[in-house]
Amino acid sequence: MPDVKLLWDIQMLDEQRKELESKLKEGELLEELKSLKNLIEAGKLQFKNLKEEYLKLKKELHLKEHDSESIGEQIKVIEQKLYGGVITSAKEIEKNSMKLEELKARLKQEDDVALALMEKQESMRLQLEALGAELAEKTESFRRLHGSYLAIQQNYRSSLAQIPLMRQKLLDMVETGLWQKYLEMKKKFSDPLAKVEKGTCQKCRVGVSFHDLRYLKEGKDLVHCSHCGRILYWEK
Repeated sequence: MPDVKLLWDIQMLDEQRKELESKLKEGELLEELKSLKNLIEAGKLQFKNLKEEYLKLKKELHLKEHDSESIGEQIKVIEQKLYGGVITSAKEIEKNSMKLEELKARLKQEDDVALALMEKQESMRLQLEALGAELAEKTESFRRLHGSYLAIQQNYRSSLAQIPLMRQKLLDMVETGLWQKYLEMKKKFSDPLAKVEKGTCQKCRVGVSFHDLRYLKEGKDLVHCSHCGRILYWEK
């Protein structure tokens, strides 16, 4: 009585090996990791550009503050001249008064510009904080996902490593003649065995005759599918 179940178990192991090798090659979660990495890289570039703009604005604001201080000092000097009795000439008083008004107008203008820059700087600071938090979150997600990816890959490798020994143990129990027939069938089919469920060959989906089913259940010899030609396997 040929033990077709041994052949079936070997075929299942071979299919499992192919599936595991395919998954290792494809790398489950790899596309998700690549996508997340691209998002992180884009976020880093955006953060870098915004930070450069922020620092440039900060420098510009510092210069504006310096200009305002300089104008303020000039205003103090003129006010001391005008109100300290240093200038007595009507012409000089008029000239310095006009200069004072001009400087005050410039100071107001500088202060308005500085205020606008400060508001813009604060807005950028908040954007940087939000971007930084988002980057940190995405980086942590990438770290966790990468850990899962490595664990899954290792699990596949471990499962693959066990298959050769399991396969050899089964092969040692297969009759030589039966194995030779299986190998001959392998030249035609990558999967020479077809399971029968509900009276149907599960490879070609064609019904198995009553005669073949009875012969198959008796298990006295190999039974081939009348349609696809594979060796039929019926699970007892």
